[in-house]
This record gives sequence, C-alpha cells and structure tokens, in this order.
Amino acid sequence: MLKRSGSPDVTDFAIELAREFSTRCPPELSARSAIAVARAIDEICNRAAEYQRTHRLGVYGKAKLGTEFKLKLKDSGYGGGFVDELTTRLLMSLSAK
Repeated sequence: MLKRSGSPDVTDFAIELAREFSTRCPPELSARSAIAVARAIDEICNRAAEYQRTHRLGVYGKAKLGTEFKLKLKDSGYGGGFVDELTTRLLMSLSAK
C-alpha cells in the first residue's frame, strides 16, 4: 500500500533544500568551484536521506519532493541538465538504505 505523506511538509522541505543549495552555490558561481558544489550536493542528499528515514516517504511523497526541488532550482536560474542530474541524485539518496 502506498503511504500518503503530508504534502505541505514535503513541499516545504524540498523548497528549503533548493534554497540551501542555491544560497551555498549560486548559479553564476556553481561552475567555478567544483569542490563547493560537491560538498553542497552531499549535504543536501544527506539531509534528504535523513528526512526519508524519519518520515518514510512513499512513492508520491518522493515524487512531490523531487518535483518541488526541481522547480525551485529552475526558478533560481540553474540550467536544465544540471537540475535534472541533481534531482536524480537527490531522489537516489532517498532510496539508499
């Protein structure tokens, strides 16, 4: 059975992750410092994995988180390819055991 997750909580968390990433690595600076980008990616993926452990998101919750995260990053000015790869990595971190 699919578990319903609290959409507002998932949405808020996804937006918070995207804001944290864009604050640490603004789109105009992200190409300059690969180390800073890698650290920021690792940290948001770790936060997402911890969120998954405590909230046990189902399929729809994970999809909602990924969609909101992706939209917020695109609105912040990141390129589509980068956003797709980062969102995929984030969602994969939710599946890690």
